[in-house]
Order: sequence, then structure tokens, then C-alpha cells
Amino acid sequence: MNLLRASTGDGTVAAVARGLAIVDHSRLRRECLHLALVQHNPHWRISEFGTAEELLRGGNTGESVDLVIIGAATAEHVDLAQLGLLREKLPDAPVVVVAENGDPHRARQVLSAGARGFLPTSLSLKVLIGALDLVLAGGVYVPSSLLDAAAQRPAGWDGAGRPVEPWSELTRRQRDVLGLISQGKSNKLIADALSMSESTVKAHVKQIIKRLHVSNRTQAALIATGHGPFPGPFSPAALNGTHVGDSAMAK
Repeated sequence: MNLLRASTGDGTVAAVARGLAIVDHSRLRRECLHLALVQHNPHWRISEFGTAEELLRGGNTGESVDLVIIGAATAEHVDLAQLGLLREKLPDAPVVVVAENGDPHRARQVLSAGARGFLPTSLSLKVLIGALDLVLAGGVYVPSSLLDAAAQRPAGWDGAGRPVEPWSELTRRQRDVLGLISQGKSNKLIADALSMSESTVKAHVKQIIKRLHVSNRTQAALIATGHGPFPGPFSPAALNGTHVGDSAMAK
């Protein structure tokens, strides 16, 4: 159950519901998704908006937004400017996109634009809910269909005819951290997995972002799994059983 715990004045602990905002110009899609989410977790506070601007105008109500879900008919219909606006105005609220994945390249553009997850409409409700839980916990959701598409692409080459390997500048420990980032794990989970302090993980993440010439950990994860402009060093098989991909989320 996605509830935050907050201390009250008398020392007791109270449950604080998560706030989810659905942004989709289609009223039917908004209402259907709203009903499905409420049935999964009646404690979620879910609001609906036709556009990002409507959500931002309604942000003066005092209710927090913990997750934004952008809905669209297909990946091609996702407004990247709208996505960017939400990331700028609500930096603490991760954004995920729910749409038909007819164009894997466009879906990867959506992730590169800052979305913390791309959820194809072909997912079952159980997997979709699992993906939302993952993102709310600080992870990134990448569908296995994008991993499969990336695995089929030939290796990239630079202008001199040499293979492009942006991760070649990373240390072995940084590659370990990058591998766990690509699985959607938070800094705390990475620290536990690699037996290091969380501050050390943060330092590694900072160096990874710098050496891969990206602006955030999501873009680093895309490169790691082959979704960026370079083929990734971590194969789909290596990601099996993790929090990345449809089959893993269904477990």
C-alpha cells in the first residue's frame, strides 16, 4: 500500500495518502485509469486534468502531487513540451507516460525527456500498478519491449570507424552502480547491494553522469540499457528478474 508515514504532534504516526495526478485530454481514458487505480488503492488521492497547464493552475489547492501520469493515444501523441513543463514546475514529482508503443524511438525520446517510466497500454493492470509502485519508490520503469528493440540494433560507431563505448571511461565500481541504476534502484538500495555508504553512491552517480555526458541518472540508465544514442553494456538477459521490463514487474 502506498502510504507515507508522518509523525503527529502527540508522537503517534499517521498515514499520509499519495497524491496522483492524471493528465490526458481524453476524458474517457482519464476516468477509466482513475477507476482502476482507486480499486487498487483507495487511499491514493487521484485528480484529473486535461492538460499540464490545468494541473499547474490547480496546484494552489494545497494538496501535494507525488506522481504525474501523462496519458496519450500513442507515443507519437505525447507532448514533450508538456512533459518538460511538468518536470520544471514539479521537480519533486516523477512523471510517467501511459500510451500505445507504436514507435520505440519515440518512446525512448519520452524517457530521454525526463519521464521516469514509459508504460505501454499493452501492459496488464497488475504490471502497470507495479510500475507505478516502482516509480513512487524512486525507481525508473523501462518496458521489456524497448529492451528487446535496443538489443536488435547494431553497435554504434564514431566518425573514425571505431565502436562508440561511452561507458569505457567508467571504473569497474561505477559500472556496477550504473548497472543497478539501469534496474531502477534508488541510491539506498544500490548502497545496500554494493556494501557502500549512500554518500559514496551519490559520488559515483555524479561521476557517471559527468563521464557519460548526460544530464541525469535517467539518461544514464537509457544509455546503460541501449536506449540512448549508444548501445548499452547491459543486455536484456542480464536485466531479467529485475525491476526493469514487463516480466519482472509481473512477479
